[in-house]
Amino acid sequence: MHRLSFAIVAAVVTAGSATPAHAQVPAYIQADREPVAKAFGKEVADRIFSSAYTQMRQQVMARSAKFIPGYVCPDDVKISLHHVTPWPIKPGAVSWIERYTVACQPAALRNFLAIVEGEARMIEMLPGQTLADPALQRDSLVGVKASAIPANPKDCNRSIVTDTKVTTPMSGGLWQERWSLDQCGARADVDVTFTNSPRGGTDWSVKLVK
Repeated sequence: MHRLSFAIVAAVVTAGSATPAHAQVPAYIQADREPVAKAFGKEVADRIFSSAYTQMRQQVMARSAKFIPGYVCPDDVKISLHHVTPWPIKPGAVSWIERYTVACQPAALRNFLAIVEGEARMIEMLPGQTLADPALQRDSLVGVKASAIPANPKDCNRSIVTDTKVTTPMSGGLWQERWSLDQCGARADVDVTFTNSPRGGTDWSVKLVK
């Protein structure tokens, strides 16, 4: 598994006993369960779409709301889980990506990689609409932060991605995003272009928005 160097918050809970097959789906979960059931089976899907991970989800979301600048979030932050995407990382682990809408001002999108290997844990990915997978986020983030250095205020060594937006929808393996960063209170925007690599995988290039 790739170590995700961009992760900013994480939580761990014990996997615990099996979830009843007909456990009620909490109201905050509005995602389609079929892709998860197809990838991991009904029992795993029942657990993911139950309250089994609610406490962990609330913990990481509360930390994220406090960490990422530029948003005003209530202490009892309201969340809506609207996408759950299977994302296998290695044999023996059950892992998936969760995307939330968070009732902050302005409204926020947050993304987490959930991994179950005996214990369950969640690792925060980049916020916003980004289409980049976890490994691609990690790799391209290095270039994004490097390109934003000229916009750093004096003596500032802190750079946090606060949002990502898709500015050119994916077509033929190419798409573009704009990543916004907070650098000690100053904002920097970087355009990131992703293209299919002839060697396999995805290439990326970055450009600081003047």
